[in-house]
Amino acid sequence: MTSDISNHDCAERVLEAAMQVFCESGYRASIDLVASRAGVARQTVYNRFGSKQTLFESALSAKVEEMLSIFENGKGNLRDRLIEFGVSFRARALTPESINLHRVLTSEASRFPELGRHFYQNCVQRCTTQIAAELARSMQAGDLRHEDPARTANMLLDLLASREKLAMIFGEEPPVLERETEAVTETIDFFLRALKPL
Repeated sequence: MTSDISNHDCAERVLEAAMQVFCESGYRASIDLVASRAGVARQTVYNRFGSKQTLFESALSAKVEEMLSIFENGKGNLRDRLIEFGVSFRARALTPESINLHRVLTSEASRFPELGRHFYQNCVQRCTTQIAAELARSMQAGDLRHEDPARTANMLLDLLASREKLAMIFGEEPPVLERETEAVTETIDFFLRALKPL
């Protein structure tokens, strides 16, 4: 076991372990378990992240970074990027672990309001802002009809996962993964048709 997590790969292991443990056990999750799963010393986690809240926030932000990197690389047209984002978004949002994390955040938000604000601002709002910026560029170029970009981005996120996420919260099974690309493509095409210039 190493106590040095200045190495990028090792830090990523800690963040991945933290997300897994928080999803499984909630915010009361043990830092000892995070450290054990990542293969580092407990003190190493505290030396690097300072507190459990900072560790949790960093793990959440890292997952958002992964999804939004699709837009930052600038590859493909808007439709292709939205489809790639949609598949990645659903793969993270519609898992039993993610649903459990949603329940944890909802139940803990009143006790740890800073945690709730961080999640909303740096995860939910950040996704909305990035997608809104993509849509705004296409609207300015005349490829999409002019609408409020932020409101339109929120509609897209709802179309992509809200119904199935709500169903899973109430005990339904996750969607069939074999159809994910097809399902996302249908959603994105429907969304873009609705925004075609008049």
